[in-house]
Amino acid sequence: MYTVKDILASKGPEVWTVSPEASVFDALRILAEKNIGAVLVVDQGRITGIFSERDYARKVVLEGKSSHDTLVKEIMSTNVLYVTLD
Repeated sequence: MYTVKDILASKGPEVWTVSPEASVFDALRILAEKNIGAVLVVDQGRITGIFSERDYARKVVLEGKSSHDTLVKEIMSTNVLYVTLD
């Protein structure tokens, strides 16, 4: 069975983040540039949520909101679960 440590060793240690005050458009730009499906939302060094393509599709597109005018903190998922490296 692989551990998170094993996965990170093969993919690299980079973790991409955005501020809760960032626009959804700016967060989407990071997802596209880094070819990832989600990004952690970090405020003052603390994880406050996660923003994903699913959040965008369900909470912006389907609700007719603008990605330029909506902030990440308005639509991010806040129940973030995480594990240790082992």
